[in-house]
Amino acid sequence: MAVKKLRILHTNDLHSQLENWPSVTAWLKDRKKQAKINGEDVLLFDIGDHADRAHPVTEGLHGTGNVRLLNELEYDAVTIGNNEGMTLPKAELDSLYSNAEFPVIVSNLFEPDGERPSWAVPWKIITTPGGLRVGITGATVPFQLFYKTLGWKVEYPLEELTRIAKELKPDTDLLICLSHLGLSEDVQMAEQIPEFDLVLGAHTHHVLPEGKKINSTWINQCGRGGKYAGEVKINIHSEGNLQDKVDIYKVTTEEMNLQQRDEQTDKLISELAVQADRNMSEKVIDLPERLNSDWYSPASLATLLAEGLTEWCDAEISMVNAGVLLEGLPEGLVTYKDIHRICPHPINPAAVRISGEKLLEIIRQARKKEMVEFALKGFGFRGKILGAMVFDKIKVPENKSYISEDDVFINGEKLSRSREYKLATLDMFTFGHLYPAISSISEKEYYMPEFLRDVLIWKLKEQYTEPE
Repeated sequence: MAVKKLRILHTNDLHSQLENWPSVTAWLKDRKKQAKINGEDVLLFDIGDHADRAHPVTEGLHGTGNVRLLNELEYDAVTIGNNEGMTLPKAELDSLYSNAEFPVIVSNLFEPDGERPSWAVPWKIITTPGGLRVGITGATVPFQLFYKTLGWKVEYPLEELTRIAKELKPDTDLLICLSHLGLSEDVQMAEQIPEFDLVLGAHTHHVLPEGKKINSTWINQCGRGGKYAGEVKINIHSEGNLQDKVDIYKVTTEEMNLQQRDEQTDKLISELAVQADRNMSEKVIDLPERLNSDWYSPASLATLLAEGLTEWCDAEISMVNAGVLLEGLPEGLVTYKDIHRICPHPINPAAVRISGEKLLEIIRQARKKEMVEFALKGFGFRGKILGAMVFDKIKVPENKSYISEDDVFINGEKLSRSREYKLATLDMFTFGHLYPAISSISEKEYYMPEFLRDVLIWKLKEQYTEPE
């Protein structure tokens, strides 16, 4: 019985930690070389969130530098993550892959009229040099309100993936899903769509040292930040039924040796950094005074940002955590590079309508020491700690241990527990566990594609530019 050998290499969730990418590149090149010596076909995939606008190279080149790095390694296919899909304006995402030398496979993203984007395909069959037919589909996490605000339509993917899997299975030797959905969804997919031989996952940053098998489907996911990469070794027999033909005999996630680096990739990243730096040297403003930042108190820059947030969202009040500003701004020339350095987060403004009762709960929670010093990871936050909460149009006594409703004034009037207020804040507070009083509100409004730093730039110019 003839046996064909295939090695699959894969990456996910680099999040533009480009300092680790030369090590990933060295590992991938070594594994490709090994496979060639062993007579194996090789396929290489990325499962999204390669680009992250918190990094100046990604910001300054609008993600195109990331695509160039993928091209250099000759990726066979990629899917998109929420960082590619939701942090770039629609026009920038439409042009991101213009020079890509690989297919972008995503089955659940559409134009508002239901047409697929011109740069993406829902599936592809790759025939390897050894004659193996490998079917590939992909999906990205369906944050529907965010995508709708940006001018896209994203669907829950299970139904479409089921249809594609049933259609491709008879015409392929191996069927793979590139899934930027998260591990729990990958498990659900493996349980409900047995046609998939392999699900390469992302988004939840799990590390699966030896993969995870659900029934006859293998799942692998390899962490975050280029600290890990994945490898799957497969034998495919020429005889037997469809399921028995595929022998996935090794699924691993390997930790990178960060001391081992590919010199060519180091050089390319340095070149990209120079280009990005040039693009980000644009003047924002000449500041007539220094604006300070303090993670533990409402300093001048955070106060200005809170005021800008209220105005940007046409709200009555706002709240922003001081930790989103990593530094202050000195007197003198301020460039876009400076703003990006002090406020790198891919975080959008958001607004909710909230009762005085819940607002009082938030004020009390925000003052707790453990909340101020909370070292948040995720939700777009790229800082160290949350920091003190800075309010605009909300007056709260600074040194009082217990805050009652009589202590809080909104635009000069005593807080009313029963009244509803329009609160401007950050999108990261509208989901997850940080402030349940906000995340539990069903109706939320997001202001996209602008980030928090765009609001800061706008407010700085409004505050310090004299009218002509």
